[in-house]
Amino acid sequence: MSAVASYLAGHPYLPEGAPWPQYNDVPMFCVVQINFADVGPLPGFPSTGLFQWFVGADSPSFGLTHGEMKGTQGFEVRWYPDTAARSVASPSSPTPWHMVSQDPGVHAPFRPVEARGVKFTVGWALPQLAEFDLAEEGDLARLVRELAVLGGERSDHAVDLLHNGWNFHVLGGHGSFGDDFVHGSSLGGSAGFTQEDPRGRRAYPSSGEPAGQVLITIDEDVYDTGWGDHGIAHLFGDPAAVARGELSAVRYYWDAT
Repeated sequence: MSAVASYLAGHPYLPEGAPWPQYNDVPMFCVVQINFADVGPLPGFPSTGLFQWFVGADSPSFGLTHGEMKGTQGFEVRWYPDTAARSVASPSSPTPWHMVSQDPGVHAPFRPVEARGVKFTVGWALPQLAEFDLAEEGDLARLVRELAVLGGERSDHAVDLLHNGWNFHVLGGHGSFGDDFVHGSSLGGSAGFTQEDPRGRRAYPSSGEPAGQVLITIDEDVYDTGWGDHGIAHLFGDPAAVARGELSAVRYYWDAT
């Protein structure tokens, strides 16, 4: 596997002179490296360039902080528009994180921690309810409530039927449309949460802003154990800004059951 391929974990592309990122004096963990030349046509996203995502490894929060600045710290993203320079290591080489991974207080967001190649297929993703305006008395809302009842939902509250119908019988991987739309790990598409959508609060832009788009989702389909208890991790940001090398507005979030 090439050092500029797309893969989870492992040793990412690192040209001579580039430092390994650290957080609280502990080497960070590389979550994923994406070579957009491998991805294929994805509207709004770069067609070339190398993107890397690192997270803090000094605690079981994997760098995610709390308070008003939540989502802005404890991680690092890097963008290489050109990878002509030779990498100092191959994907299978131990990273600074691997070298201290057995020390007390050093954590990994998921396992396995060895480099694993990533392949991409183009698909469609349905939005979360919070990502679009669904009129409660419109035709779609009525259909969703009917689908919920047909699926066994019992409630006298229209809002509950709408919520459960969309989340479990439309979006759900075992719902009526489970084979037709993207679920799990992805580039772009729609966000999935085990708890709540942070966008629009504190330092997170709203889902309607360019910087509130989903860049990457890492779900349990690509790891054995991780992100707490079967958690989901996201990066949010404007892919057009990433292509320009503007990374300051990228936000990090994960939650678990």
